[in-house]
Amino acid sequence: MALSGGKLAGGNPKGERQAEDFYATNPKALEMLLEKYDLGEVHTMLEPCVGDGNLANFMLNTRPFINIKALDIVDRGFKGTLVQDFLKWETEEKYDVVITNPPFKLAREFVEKSLDLVTEEGKVIMFLKIQFLEGISRKEFLENSPLKYVYVFSSRMATWKEGKQTDEKGKPWSTTMCHAWFIWEKGYEGEPIIRWL
Repeated sequence: MALSGGKLAGGNPKGERQAEDFYATNPKALEMLLEKYDLGEVHTMLEPCVGDGNLANFMLNTRPFINIKALDIVDRGFKGTLVQDFLKWETEEKYDVVITNPPFKLAREFVEKSLDLVTEEGKVIMFLKIQFLEGISRKEFLENSPLKYVYVFSSRMATWKEGKQTDEKGKPWSTTMCHAWFIWEKGYEGEPIIRWL
């Protein structure tokens, strides 16, 4: 499921997509969210795009009692990674929360499958470009999904290409793209609430 070759609006016009869309999430992004959003009682978590473990490790370091199931299409070194295409993976297990940064091209499919895999009061938390709000088909999907919060970064939050914190010159990555945490709470029926980080 390599997604290389395409270019994104707002991205580096000279840079090609990373192999298997490996744009790691700065764990600071999750830290900022959880300072504002009450995750509640969580015992089990699924990370279907674990990469080298930035989000999973943050959760383990701050909530060591959580049992984390980690998947990725490529093993990038996170201990216990199940090498599996999430969208083809079959399981009967249910999780309290799914937290991930999915390939943007497949974000809707990741959300839909994740909603099927969380408990009746479960949450799905996705790090996505704000552009996920655009599009006719996504509009219909979002209006009929339990999307409760969109936490928008007030300062740009760049992803880490190939999991590296800095570019080849040792500089932190920059981006022109606006990212947000999208949070679905199973059973929620109200309008989405916009907040800022």
